[in-house]
Amino acid sequence: MHWINDQVRFCDLDPLGHVNNNAIGTYFENARAFFFREVTPEWPHGAQFFVLGRIAIDFRRELHLPASLRIGTAVVSVGRTSMVLTNALFRGDDGLAHCESVSVWIDQETRRPTEIPADLRARLRPFSTGENAF
Repeated sequence: MHWINDQVRFCDLDPLGHVNNNAIGTYFENARAFFFREVTPEWPHGAQFFVLGRIAIDFRRELHLPASLRIGTAVVSVGRTSMVLTNALFRGDDGLAHCESVSVWIDQETRRPTEIPADLRARLRPFSTGENAF
């Protein structure tokens, strides 16, 4: 599992004082970006890179300001040109939201999916949930 820390910001709040669902999506986006930078240090400026192809978020609890957050990322599975990631958002030990996303490995020039190289698959392996990820 790959972890990052984040904070609830005032701009994340809706008129009722809850963290807006779009802000929670942004926390997951930050987690994916830090994860991609770890496994592909040139991301997003390389000849190939990951882009978001699909996202689904389950909201489990309300979130308010102030809050320190931890967001975990793990690889569920890796296909020929894409992978499935799972994320979990925590305030302390309290699980607030879960995300599943599909990231597609594309070629910068053609903007088309391309095969995930073997060396990148090896760098992803330590973050695998162990469920036939490779």
